[in-house]
Amino acid sequence: MAASRLISRYLGKLSPFWRRELGLFALLFGFGLLVLPFLIYLAGVMTLGPYQGGLLAFFVSLLGAFFTAKPSAWLLVIGPYLLFSAVRFLTRPLRRQG
Repeated sequence: MAASRLISRYLGKLSPFWRRELGLFALLFGFGLLVLPFLIYLAGVMTLGPYQGGLLAFFVSLLGAFFTAKPSAWLLVIGPYLLFSAVRFLTRPLRRQG
């Protein structure tokens, strides 16, 4: 219970923009960490054949690379957020001002 009070205390001080941005980052980070590796594994199995050790070995090797700060693993995990942010930035002039 103390952790939730601590989080709400600090999130309450954030502006609505940063709160939304943090939520979006958390959502896309979770997608990049949990869903995207599964989709990559599935595409690899369908095109290249089975991965030695299976899905769990693939996921463990990805997590190992992530926690040892390999740029490829970090790019995979935060890639969805970076791509979404780039699309938002590039389409900003096309949005209606209002």
